[in-house]
Amino acid sequence: MRRVAGISLLAALVVTVLTAPLASPALGRIAVDDLDIEVFLGDGNLVTETRSLNFQIVVEVASSSRVPHSITMRTALPAGLRFGSDAPGSTDGCTGTDPVMCTVSMQPNPAGTIGFSWRWDVVAERVGSYEITATVEAAKPDPDLSNNSDTFTFAVVASPPPPPPPPPPAALVASAVRLSPGKPKAGSAVSATVRVTAGGAPVRPSGIACTATIGSAKLRGAAKAASGTATCVYRPPRNAKSKTLRGAISFTARGTKFSRRFSAKLG
Repeated sequence: MRRVAGISLLAALVVTVLTAPLASPALGRIAVDDLDIEVFLGDGNLVTETRSLNFQIVVEVASSSRVPHSITMRTALPAGLRFGSDAPGSTDGCTGTDPVMCTVSMQPNPAGTIGFSWRWDVVAERVGSYEITATVEAAKPDPDLSNNSDTFTFAVVASPPPPPPPPPPAALVASAVRLSPGKPKAGSAVSATVRVTAGGAPVRPSGIACTATIGSAKLRGAAKAASGTATCVYRPPRNAKSKTLRGAISFTARGTKFSRRFSAKLG
């Protein structure tokens, strides 16, 4: 007996009905017109994380009959399972759904095997363990009825909750300008620095632009980027004592543009 292994969660649920091979008539064990059907649905537990299954029944009949005859397959879904949009119907040679009864007429085929298959959608309405049983009967005598029915057992379990979404990126923060020395003097270098962080971690700025004026005169600044800081260094002239130094530091961090202004009276 060939057994059908359990399948993956998103694959089809396969229920197979197979025939046992016939012994050679020459051995005198089975008469020429005898028929034997083996029914096997599989074994083991099918654990699925989807509520929608594809249910297939395959029947293969090995018979050397020389006259027409028929085979009837019966199966039913247990409580908690129902047929989906593709359900048994007259086009399948089937009637009813509880149970399903499908009858197939077979023409004489003395030399080979005749195969039939049904494929339907099955939906699980709730989690739990289920059993599906299929039975096959022949209109002509079957010498072995013990292998004409079998049951497949499986379980439907709830899908695990999705993982939480990743946290949003920490917002960029650009501090106010800090001057060094705190009381700048004319004729001495003055550093204007802005701290740049995201979630408390330093972020290196780029594209730093330094502008400044003393009265109506423009004052150049030297830009310097470091991890977590944007700095402009100015050198006001000696004759600028008691005048006000006004400036701005502009830069880009992670695609966002920032600008911070400052002013200080020169000593």
